[in-house]
Amino acid sequence: MNPEGNNLSLASTRFPELEAFLKADDGPDVDISVARSGEPTARLGGAWLHSRYDPRAEATTAADEILSAGAEFVVLIGLGLGYAAQALVAAGAGVLAVEVDPACLRACIASRDLSDLFGHERFVLVTGADTDALSRAIKRADPRSIAVLVNPAYRTVFPEQTAALQAEVDRFREKDRINEATLKRFGKRWVRNLAANAACIGDLPGVARLRGRFSGMPALVLAAGPSLDDVLPVLPELRDRAVVICVDTALRSALGAGIQPDFVVVVDPQYWNARHLDRCLSPQSILVTEAAVWPSVFRMPFRATYLCSSLYPLGRYLEARSGPPKGSLGAGGSVATSAWDFARLLGCAQIYLAGLDLSFPGGRTHARASFFEQRALGCGNRLVPGSHALFSAMRGGQPYPATANDGTRVISDRRLSLYSWWFSSRSALYPGTATMNMSEHGLAVPGLPYVPLTRLLRDKPVRGLVDNALADAVAEIQGADDTKGGVSLAIVMDSLLSELQVVASKAEAAADTVARARKLDGEQLDTVLQELGLLDRELMASAAKDVVGFLFASLEDLLGGRARSFQDSLDKSESLYREISASARWHVELLSREDT
Repeated sequence: MNPEGNNLSLASTRFPELEAFLKADDGPDVDISVARSGEPTARLGGAWLHSRYDPRAEATTAADEILSAGAEFVVLIGLGLGYAAQALVAAGAGVLAVEVDPACLRACIASRDLSDLFGHERFVLVTGADTDALSRAIKRADPRSIAVLVNPAYRTVFPEQTAALQAEVDRFREKDRINEATLKRFGKRWVRNLAANAACIGDLPGVARLRGRFSGMPALVLAAGPSLDDVLPVLPELRDRAVVICVDTALRSALGAGIQPDFVVVVDPQYWNARHLDRCLSPQSILVTEAAVWPSVFRMPFRATYLCSSLYPLGRYLEARSGPPKGSLGAGGSVATSAWDFARLLGCAQIYLAGLDLSFPGGRTHARASFFEQRALGCGNRLVPGSHALFSAMRGGQPYPATANDGTRVISDRRLSLYSWWFSSRSALYPGTATMNMSEHGLAVPGLPYVPLTRLLRDKPVRGLVDNALADAVAEIQGADDTKGGVSLAIVMDSLLSELQVVASKAEAAADTVARARKLDGEQLDTVLQELGLLDRELMASAAKDVVGFLFASLEDLLGGRARSFQDSLDKSESLYREISASARWHVELLSREDT
């Protein structure tokens, strides 16, 4: 088979939508020519897609520069003739290429042998300028860090499509930046929480056991925005008509209205988040949480507790080896996103959102009974009143004016806009689950139409069905063995400790090998670098590598950017290996304590 036929066969097998896309006639002409290096290059609408001199070398340089910052996954806007994608994959990165022009893709397939690219598991192709398709592909890849590389010719020829695609990637990158900053501040705290709560992973059932148990019933998700106060007077009537799922920040408000929710969702590991449950006894509620939360959460007297799969490598390691999967819940940075996904997991046909303002209607940040609001008021004094703290919270996240559900203007901020984008994209991903927002003055979110309270009040009561399903779920887990199919947690922990000690030793050996390499050259240097390559492969093959690497926010911060020379590269490598060893030994010390 000729290269073009082989390319087309491989690409269409992996990406079935490609054949229809290739038949489209839209777009400017692509002119193929031969670069000075002898390889194909091309112009798109008069703009050069690649170097006229050496397109392969140009792509290798671009790949080296973008990966030197520590990115493991690159979104490539504009595949061109595939040079950049090939260079990135060869360097070990995952690549998601977005090709907006059928003519370019036809030229790419016809001009070069790209079978190694189209057949590679780390290469994904999205065709067209569909930002939703791009978003879904990034979510499926679930990368830890994202870089974006835009072919300059596409900025010139397809400016609107390129800008929209880059804006979509930038939303993910903004979330990564927030997560990175949070990890720097709280990463070790989360690991300590997991160590303290490790026994819960083996003992408690997963939310997967609840999948579909409330099929066809409506769900009411209570968030803690200011508009929750408008819902509280009719909450008893709403409870009769829906499964009530309450986020931790809204529990105090629900209890104040005389309602114990069916489920309380707690997923934030921070200490101050656990304080939302202070003096909030709800013994008829079922707790839905993850193993990294503050340990006091597990001491609360809930009716039962279900775990979702941990977001953190240590938790995932222990779960994967000690029993069946717990069941994943979406995490968009806010507990309300997890609560929404939990309602979907339950099989609820309609999801009503109360208190999900994603903005500051009336200049307020939270419902009146929330811990945030009460603490701000309680800590205020004559010189710095409580309203000052609330104002600072509202103004601290880069606020901007936006449109509310009632058409008026409301203040939101960048952080809340990320939550809005998450809800919008997830609702589009699951069109069979109707999601409605009951916040009249909250942020208008595409895909979350506003409905008044009366909409749910018109539904028929389902409380009897809900209570029966709850009772059946609780009865089923009493005395159940959730370690079936796994091994005891003690054995899993011992295995992890052994693996961590091996990682620490090999990382130290690698650092020492780098130190030796500084003094060598010629064949001796080649021999030492081969030793280093073997140690690298062994470290990358370790089952504990994600546990050890979790505390590294980014390689750019760790290494200080791209190496300027071979000696600089050795310095950075030694620093990295020492950090790996230190992280592994820190985990060993923590997990070996008798009180964990």
